[in-house]
Amino acid sequence: MSRWLQERTTQVLGARTSRRGFLARTAVVGSALATNPVDYVLRPTSAYAATCQCRNQPCVCGTACCDGYTDFCCTLIGTNTCPDGTIAGGWWKADGSGFCGGPRYYIDCNVAPGFNPCSCKCALDDCNHRVTCCTQFRYGQCHQEVPQVGAIMCRVVTCTPPWLFDPTCTTDVLVDNNTRAHDAACLHESPPPPPSTPRRTGTLRAAGWYLRKTVTPGVADITLSYGNPGDVPVVGDWNGDGIDGIGVFRNGVWYLRNSLTSGNAELRFSFGNPGDRPITGRWTSSATSDTPGVVRNGVWYLRDTNTTGSADRSLAFGDPGDLPVVGDWNGDGVDTPGVVRGSVWYLRNTNTSGVADVTLVYGDPDDLPLVGRWVAGHAGPAVGR
Repeated sequence: MSRWLQERTTQVLGARTSRRGFLARTAVVGSALATNPVDYVLRPTSAYAATCQCRNQPCVCGTACCDGYTDFCCTLIGTNTCPDGTIAGGWWKADGSGFCGGPRYYIDCNVAPGFNPCSCKCALDDCNHRVTCCTQFRYGQCHQEVPQVGAIMCRVVTCTPPWLFDPTCTTDVLVDNNTRAHDAACLHESPPPPPSTPRRTGTLRAAGWYLRKTVTPGVADITLSYGNPGDVPVVGDWNGDGIDGIGVFRNGVWYLRNSLTSGNAELRFSFGNPGDRPITGRWTSSATSDTPGVVRNGVWYLRDTNTTGSADRSLAFGDPGDLPVVGDWNGDGVDTPGVVRGSVWYLRNTNTSGVADVTLVYGDPDDLPLVGRWVAGHAGPAVGR
């Protein structure tokens, strides 16, 4: 189809699609025209799905594989998260689903740069499942630092606003109410609780903290109550005074306290999503205090201030299931990622995606990894057993 026809049809149909704004008038309509121009011109119902498209699969119109939409991530991998090797490429909402008591959000997981493209087919090779890796499309509100992504592998569906589910997503809203009835049993399973990953000497027992000032046996030097049972403890120098304070991560909300005493949170903000693994560190050489980060399926989201907002940077490092650790591995004053997989530590010296700069074996597979500055200069590993 000629560029002139696509541009003219986009102008005519832009107002008729349910997706609003510039993306709706260009990317959405243009994508549908590029893949199925005649049917979309005749029946401009949904720019994402357009019409029956079996994509050379041995299925017939009327089966899920041919409705033009991509299957759910929980169908493919068992969890309602973006699989390893994908990133959130964009999102839309559907109103009136009845599942959330408000809007329901759909997040596309596109194949990330550097990962092998996947094959277009019916999910699980079953005509009763929607396709995977067939749609080359992107809304673009998430991971805008990545200019080009691959096909959509699957969709995450959530009642949580995408900018809280994935801090790289913006709040720019697109709508497709045609998807409000899309559902599966696996979307309603509760996520497992995140493990605790403390960074300093001390323990958290229920809501009680027991802290010791020296790396020697003995009773606790400081005992206090803070947080609720089930909270994930975090530790960091929140105000730059050179002394670590305490905090807890609860369902995507951080509650931080500057002093090692019981009391109310002195800082409270939202960053991350329930089920994320919280981390803290000084992510730049100019940082004067520790700030939050979360790790989700091998992707790290880091923020430079202790405030609500999107990630200031994100990177891919490690695999889902790895235990994240943070430390200044090379003594340059910047905390960077590490993961522990079994007894193997993989450490990276920059806050960028890539392979490990340092690999070492330390501890046993069931140990709890810890990090600290045991000597002057740089951080090193330890385990709790």
